[in-house]
Amino acid sequence: MPDNSDGFEELVAGIEAEMDQALIERRGAAALMFVRIAGALYTEAIGAGVPHDLAKEMATDYWVKEMHGGAALVREEDGDVE
Repeated sequence: MPDNSDGFEELVAGIEAEMDQALIERRGAAALMFVRIAGALYTEAIGAGVPHDLAKEMATDYWVKEMHGGAALVREEDGDVE
């Protein structure tokens, strides 16, 4: 009986590589969408008269929540942690 383990391993490795590539492409497309939304959020906030620093914080908060769902953004002001 011939040994097909090498062929099977090559097949599995090929499928794994294709899945990794597809995941990378999906994550890249999502990141691009998130950056566009964050930019639009900043632009709209500035257009509505929101100060630059606040508009930047709003866009940053959105970006962090989308890119790092479980992460929390902590800011220190005057030694206090929020």
